[in-house]
Amino acid sequence: MEKLTKLVAQPRVIWFFAGLGDALLVVGIVTAAINATFAGFTPIIWFVLALVCYLHMIWVVTMRIVARLESKAQS
Repeated sequence: MEKLTKLVAQPRVIWFFAGLGDALLVVGIVTAAINATFAGFTPIIWFVLALVCYLHMIWVVTMRIVARLESKAQS
């Protein structure tokens, strides 16, 4: 569990999900503006996927806080 926590708590994971969330949000706005669907994904699905990425970013920050508190407790 400790290795998984350290793997997930890396800053590049936050940047990845931030970029992915922004890209999905832009795709959702564009598909809503042109009133189109791609591969059966309606604009609301793109917005929900972007929301999931942003929630995952919050989870990663929480895991970083937990990792830091655990390292302070061991010291």
